[in-house]
Amino acid sequence: MSTSKRERLRQERIRQAQREKRRRRLVIVSVCLVVLVAAVTTILVQMSRTKATSYAGDLAPVSVQEDGTVVMARSGTTKPVLDIYEDFQCPICKEFEHINGAQIKQFAAEGKIKVVYHPIAFVNPQGSLRAAAAARCVPGDSWTAFHDELFAKQPDERVALTVDDLKKFADGAGITDSAVLSCMESQRHAAQVQQYTQTAFSSGVQGTPTVLLDGRKLPDDQVLTSSGLRGTLENATK
Repeated sequence: MSTSKRERLRQERIRQAQREKRRRRLVIVSVCLVVLVAAVTTILVQMSRTKATSYAGDLAPVSVQEDGTVVMARSGTTKPVLDIYEDFQCPICKEFEHINGAQIKQFAAEGKIKVVYHPIAFVNPQGSLRAAAAARCVPGDSWTAFHDELFAKQPDERVALTVDDLKKFADGAGITDSAVLSCMESQRHAAQVQQYTQTAFSSGVQGTPTVLLDGRKLPDDQVLTSSGLRGTLENATK
């Protein structure tokens, strides 16, 4: 074979190798773009589903019951019932409130649902108990503001809330009644909170937040997404 022919074959092999290299690069880039688009789409969809809701209207009346549960409902609204078991030092409860608290208030204010809050204590043995016991001291007209302040100012779950913390939160919620503050200091409701927590767990509650709609436990994709819970409540109130 002549030298010129061998050279032509060598050059052709080089060109083929270059074309193959470019083809592989294009394939890799295409695959990466598909993966990136899918990831971004997933993130955007999840962000839209977990976007915090907002509500600035009046609240439904709130009343603290003898057993420590708190009812938010318009007069005459008896169903559907949304039961919310929460711990004031539970970070996932804080996320639930961030995502869904406003739309729950709105549904209750519109007379569409009856909401029953069940404050229990187990995440932080001391802090959770102090917070739930303090919440029992707060009258209905201030309870929601205190409830929201507790979650807004929630410390790391490993840092136990103190009575002084709770009194500061009460001040942030506009609570100045000395009887309420004295009740918080004495922790007079602590034993009741412990008993109620035991009762809740013995009845099937396994953690917080636990959310029931007419006695049916809602799955996480409804509890921890604003669109999921809204769809569930809308279907229940048609």
